[in-house]
Amino acid sequence: MKRIRLTSIIIVTLFSISAYSQGYDPERYSALASAEKLESYVSFLANDICRGRQTGTRGGQISGTYIKDHFEKFGLIPYKGSYYQSFAIDSAIGRNILGVIPAYRESDEYIVISAHYDHIGALEEKIYNGADDNASGVSVLLGLAEIFTKMKSEGTGPSKNIIFAAFDAKEMNMSGSTYFLNTLNIPSKKILWNLNIDQIGSTFAPPSKSPSYILILGADKRAALRERIDFLNIFSRSYLDVDFTFYGSRAFASIFYRVSDQSSFTDRGIPALLFTSGITAHTYKPSDDYDLLNYEVMTRRLKLIYFIAMDLMNT
Repeated sequence: MKRIRLTSIIIVTLFSISAYSQGYDPERYSALASAEKLESYVSFLANDICRGRQTGTRGGQISGTYIKDHFEKFGLIPYKGSYYQSFAIDSAIGRNILGVIPAYRESDEYIVISAHYDHIGALEEKIYNGADDNASGVSVLLGLAEIFTKMKSEGTGPSKNIIFAAFDAKEMNMSGSTYFLNTLNIPSKKILWNLNIDQIGSTFAPPSKSPSYILILGADKRAALRERIDFLNIFSRSYLDVDFTFYGSRAFASIFYRVSDQSSFTDRGIPALLFTSGITAHTYKPSDDYDLLNYEVMTRRLKLIYFIAMDLMNT
């Protein structure tokens, strides 16, 4: 574990004390996340019935409806009056699934938590179910949505408005996130952060010997943020091996950071973090199925992302 400056610890501790004074108990809320829930989400989204969730297909519509139903169940407010945001892409119609959790006190600032739900579909009679890429990210998105709606219902948070975005057409040049931002009626400066989750379920590509790891890209030039994340990793009891460099290569990290939806945000000057478990031998293969993921480690990753989101909203 990296050495953490005392100032960083003080910053996060003060935030935690302030939050507790509002009745906020982070362990109680993070306990809503469970390996069983995550596995159930992935098992549906990566089931053959969704046919690999290709944009514009029946399987893509089934998976989008599943996500919408959970947003509705949890109590997210439809974005601009609808959970669905449709857009044309080539000969297909894409659908972003969008829901909002308003701040518990009035705020004009937002964070966007996102994950793409599309994959590459079925090719030559083989279904590419995309369990890790990116049913895993959507599952963590749903877990976070449940936690934050619980906080909202109890009046303990969040302190900023949160837009939960399940983007379509990431595999088509990130068209879903691009459309979302092109039609946004919120000034970019009012979006404080994008937290994007893409391939978060595997343990096949650890940066060191531990399979309990997470890669977080976008914080490499933010020393104070890295220090806070290192502390939150302990404070949340996630105890993950956190790599900010993508296996020690800042050059490759920069390249990888450009190939998912967070780049649509950074292109508009909005800071973004990418949370991932990395590319594996199963990425874009029919073997990327639900039974290969580590749901216990996924749960710990979810909890860390939750604590990071809370920290970014309160500092």
